[in-house]
Amino acid sequence: MAIKQKNNSRLIAFGGIMAALSLVLMLLTAVIPVMDYGLPAVCGFLTTLVVIECGEKFAGVCYGAVAILSLVLVPSKESAILYLILFGWYPIAKRRIEMLRKPVIEWVLKMLCMAVPVGAASLISICLLGVEGFFGEVLSPVAIAVFYLAAAAAFVLYDIALTKLISGYLAVIRPRYISKLLR
Repeated sequence: MAIKQKNNSRLIAFGGIMAALSLVLMLLTAVIPVMDYGLPAVCGFLTTLVVIECGEKFAGVCYGAVAILSLVLVPSKESAILYLILFGWYPIAKRRIEMLRKPVIEWVLKMLCMAVPVGAASLISICLLGVEGFFGEVLSPVAIAVFYLAAAAAFVLYDIALTKLISGYLAVIRPRYISKLLR
């Protein structure tokens, strides 16, 4: 019983450290404004580490804590919302999606994971907040389509990069460093 409790404490500590590091990175968006999109994506990778080392339940708690604290504390609400609607929970969903081992279905589901929250956030910003376009201009359907195609391309690149980072983590960092800490 004591061994399980000791290991469980280490997992909780690992999840807490990743959540704290994620929150610090989210707070850095106020200091480095050009990273409004990049740092939430990095925080998504940290959530991936929690999924790998601690499981989906711990990762969900980590995501919830970072999302709530980011909405409250981070001055850049755009970054906090981006983490909330996409980058925070996607690593948890990615693991489940990739268990299907059917590439076409996986990519369709991954693109839905991007399109649905981004579309919903767009509709909310237009309908509830009255944001109709950039610089006060109404966007044409072509401009909206180009925006979503660019977002889809960026998301595909993010997913591929995330997969490569996970592979590197599992092959190099985990065996050399992390496995010794979580024994």
